[in-house]
Amino acid sequence: MDQAAGDARPLTPGSARPPVVPELLTTVRIPERFSPSGFHALERCPLSQLHGLGEAERLPPNPAALLGTVLHETVARLARAGPHDVTEVFNEVLQTTEEAARMLWPQAGLVPLRRAVGRTVWRKGQARLLAWASGAARHASPSRRAPPRDLLGDRDPRIPTGRERRLEVPELRLTGRPDLIERIGAEVHVTDLKSGVTTRGGRPSLPLSQQLWLYATMLETLEPGLRVRLWLHGSDRVEVPWGEPERADTRARLEDLLVRFPSGRPVEAAAVAVPGPHCGACPVRHRCPGYRSRAVSWWGQTSVEGPVAPYDVWGEVRGRHSPADPTDDRTALRDEAGRTVLISGAARWSFLPGERAWFFGLRPDETMPMHGKWVHPRSFRIPHVDVDGVGIQGVYRSRQ
Repeated sequence: MDQAAGDARPLTPGSARPPVVPELLTTVRIPERFSPSGFHALERCPLSQLHGLGEAERLPPNPAALLGTVLHETVARLARAGPHDVTEVFNEVLQTTEEAARMLWPQAGLVPLRRAVGRTVWRKGQARLLAWASGAARHASPSRRAPPRDLLGDRDPRIPTGRERRLEVPELRLTGRPDLIERIGAEVHVTDLKSGVTTRGGRPSLPLSQQLWLYATMLETLEPGLRVRLWLHGSDRVEVPWGEPERADTRARLEDLLVRFPSGRPVEAAAVAVPGPHCGACPVRHRCPGYRSRAVSWWGQTSVEGPVAPYDVWGEVRGRHSPADPTDDRTALRDEAGRTVLISGAARWSFLPGERAWFFGLRPDETMPMHGKWVHPRSFRIPHVDVDGVGIQGVYRSRQ
């Protein structure tokens, strides 16, 4: 048993000892290939894509993000299988996803997703899915065939057609599976299926467009002179522009990336971590040296636009807030910003004198925002499955 400060008597009455906090990532290795679907996140924070951690080593995903995964997989299955009952397919995918989540993160209580995300988010997701199904039926096209072999001449096309066919372009270090590749006459059409929003201000979403531009670059490399058209297919089918400006921009961004990240090279994790507002959705933030060092400075900031930092906190456990009051289950923590923070429900775990603790994925136990101003809370609670539909993402203790 670990001891801290030479005293094994617990400060808090819980019977469960949290796991030891995992080591911060120090060195990561650059992969041989990159995926167009992760390119936007790679440019925003390279460590979010280069970390190399397995799913079970990451923090459980936000339930709304997990619901997005369910919606996208439902859309993909409907597109592959043709006309089916939307609700039936959705329920099948939901069940499979929830079972996988229980096995990967048994302590997180991620399911049932319907309760985890709340009624409003759930209904919006259902509405997006039904809108997609309606749009798919409206835009359904007759079966399209590749041009006859004699029209292709002596060329052996390197471009596979069909749904979710893998593209590999070693010279670009790119690999991916577009949702649909079709040859229509002399053109190749690439369609990306989306269950969510595909346009911003009437224009195709830039991150989604950039993903398709990379697919187009891959296709033109495989077959020079090819005519490519790109589509986003959500509740509406939207064509993504692809011309010389987009081609030049994509080539420049890709070349910059490949120069910065030579294949197989080890790099310092801290050098490729770019902390920012996106950290709250990152499943490796508990192992990220950039986030763990920067977040503390965010805790003292204020904002009128939104939360100043993810609802995580860490520091030295001081024990029960009111040891004489058994109804007060709050645990006092002296956080790394020097604040006294109270966490309701943390008393279920046992901490030793002098021990430090890390809590990821808390809920504010105070009004947010307060009079229109956002601050990092000083009072948190452990999310509970019966109330929130989701448990805490991670609780850890210091290593002796």
